Amino acid sequence: MSKSERRFISGIHNYCDYWCEHCAFTRRCRIYIDKDPLREKSDGNPLAQDATNAAFWNRLADKLRETSLFGDKHNWDDTPDATFDDVPDEDWLEREEALQEASRRHVLCTIAEEYRKQAGAWLDAADADLKALADELMNEAANPFTQDDIEERARKIGEMIDVVAWYHTFIQAKVYRAVSGLVRSEEEDEPESDMLAEIRLHDANGSGKVAWVAIERSIGAWLHLRDALPAREPEILGMLTILDRLRRGIHAALPGIRTFRRPGFDGEVDDDE
Repeated sequence: MSKSERRFISGIHNYCDYWCEHCAFTRRCRIYIDKDPLREKSDGNPLAQDATNAAFWNRLADKLRETSLFGDKHNWDDTPDATFDDVPDEDWLEREEALQEASRRHVLCTIAEEYRKQAGAWLDAADADLKALADELMNEAANPFTQDDIEERARKIGEMIDVVAWYHTFIQAKVYRAVSGLVRSEEEDEPESDMLAEIRLHDANGSGKVAWVAIERSIGAWLHLRDALPAREPEILGMLTILDRLRRGIHAALPGIRTFRRPGFDGEVDDDE
């Protein structure tokens, strides 16, 4: 393996938060180096270009999964000899639909969906309060006796809003993937399926771990915004309660996240380049 190839961390993109501009490992991520999936064609769906919509994350998750499992699409065998049986398996389709429905109805997905709705509504409605806060900061800055670092306070508020906006749909997408993997791993009851169940549980733990990280960061952001916007404290406390329920629920359903190590992010980096 060449030196340039060794610098890539295998699988680092599987359990990241897709926030490349805030990532310290972009030069070690093959997905980031080879192409930017966030800028690719959205197949006519305008929501797929907006990171605050589930369509964006679902499309990106599909792209990452395809790349992880099959490599780049240009390497696929699409010659005339590569023929496949495209007759749908009705039993498989029925089972697949049942598994998806079970995942959607899972309590963790229900909580994550409620958080997405409430956080999205808050972001849509908070503009006036945030502009009023900006006016307050401007007035403080104009006061010659002000001792606070007003500029730093403003930047911090912007960062926290950015965190909330970025993660409020991401959490839902990752929780669904974690729950889906968990449900599917529990359905594998044949001896020959033990390995497949283990793989699915591993992915469920990884997805649960990155969802948990996003929840922790969101909680930190909301706590800061609660201090900055005391008038919105009741709504913010409500969302903190939801996130805490989700955090505890993920730990209970997926205890494996405690020991799951995300490549690169949790210290598994080979610095020998």
